[in-house]
Amino acid sequence: MSRIAKLAPFAVALALLACAKADPVADNAVAPSDELVGDASATGLAAPANSAAAEAAGQAALPPGTGGLTWAYRAADRLALFGPPGTPAFSIQCQMQREGRKALLFIRSVPPSAGGKGTLSFTGNGQVASVPISAVANPTGVGGDWRAVVAPDEIARDVAETFAGPGAVTVSVGGYPPLVVPSSAEPRRALAECLAADG
Repeated sequence: MSRIAKLAPFAVALALLACAKADPVADNAVAPSDELVGDASATGLAAPANSAAAEAAGQAALPPGTGGLTWAYRAADRLALFGPPGTPAFSIQCQMQREGRKALLFIRSVPPSAGGKGTLSFTGNGQVASVPISAVANPTGVGGDWRAVVAPDEIARDVAETFAGPGAVTVSVGGYPPLVVPSSAEPRRALAECLAADG
């Protein structure tokens, strides 16, 4: 028996498979609605079978705020403070400059190296931003902090985007442990004060 004759049944089977109906969907099947939403009470389903459960699992995976510290807002100063009362670890303030222009002041309260320069980085809610930061020593010579003054421009908008979602934001200065802060109304309010067109 020739090789061609041996392969003939195999070729016929392949030809029949190629002609077979490729899509096993019933003729009366209906596509799911575009407005279909996952059941928030259902658990154990992987996305996209249950988008609400998948989103909740994603939020639970975000790091919590550092050490249970919270945000506070002082409206008179347009100042958002994060940390224990009286000793904030981080703050965002919308200041009026002498020229009558607004500027954002970011302060990360960790002892700096004298005359140091660095970068203050924000990572959160799928966004990243960074601003140049400088070490500022206390007049007493003891301690100090890191400060950045930023005009309400594109860089400030990038920082605001890191706080725009529900997830935590990691605030870091090179060489120091990062600070994880919850995204909440207080930092968004301070940022919005400066990014608003008037006032």
